[in-house]
Amino acid sequence: MGRLDGKIAVITGCRRGFGEAMAERFAEEGAAVSICDTVPVEELWENVGEKIIAGKGKVLCHQTDVSKENQVNAMVRETIKEYGTIDILVNNVGIAGPTKAAWELSYDEWNKTLEVNLGGLFLCTKAAVPEMIKKKSGRVINFSSVVAKNPYPYRTPYATTKMGVIGFTRILALEVGRYNITANSICPGNPGGERNIEVLRDHAMYAGKSFDEAQARSRFKLMREKGVLGGKYLGDEGYVEVLISHLDVANLAVFLASDEAAHITGQDINVCAGTTMW
Repeated sequence: MGRLDGKIAVITGCRRGFGEAMAERFAEEGAAVSICDTVPVEELWENVGEKIIAGKGKVLCHQTDVSKENQVNAMVRETIKEYGTIDILVNNVGIAGPTKAAWELSYDEWNKTLEVNLGGLFLCTKAAVPEMIKKKSGRVINFSSVVAKNPYPYRTPYATTKMGVIGFTRILALEVGRYNITANSICPGNPGGERNIEVLRDHAMYAGKSFDEAQARSRFKLMREKGVLGGKYLGDEGYVEVLISHLDVANLAVFLASDEAAHITGQDINVCAGTTMW
């Protein structure tokens, strides 16, 4: 018996990283998953869908830009048509946005990050939650970041949207609680993945410095495997480890989606090995 047997889960942003890990873990726990990303369906199927099918899971793949209402609505309609309902919504999609001082941003750069990170969250929630309300049961899991709590310079649009995710989730929890629906945020720390490399590269370019990608990857590897930062063992500083894994976050998402988390709602939960403690 899986913890999500018989459940139907919509998970956005599944091409790589947290989304890919959650799609696989939800399927392992018995959920039928409906996953999307902006890449062609064939690529999403090859990268993620085939692994789920190989594990005897059920999966639908969609090419969806969550900032486009018609595409979001189509994904939700297709999911309900195929599976009959939606029990779980995981709003994982998010873009890193530009790396600039706030006053150097163009309005278009600012808006693009908000359209995806908050607009997509809103549109997916608007499309999927009425199905949960209809049957008086559901789970909504939204992705914020520890950056919402420990702001990172030159990341204004990203940090702003991730703070907004927490606020949106808390209010949603109050609104849907009467329907036996929970809403929670996950705030991941640094997984040392491709996006982290991209952000470091952008920071170096903005500062007019060179970027050594091999060195950055080597540093992430040392941090992940040995718990070393700046020459110090993180255990000596009170941290468990600085780099989390995608699986750490996927396991928390499984718990929040399960019956075990029935009375957890309106919370923003860090997965960061102790680098953020509020």
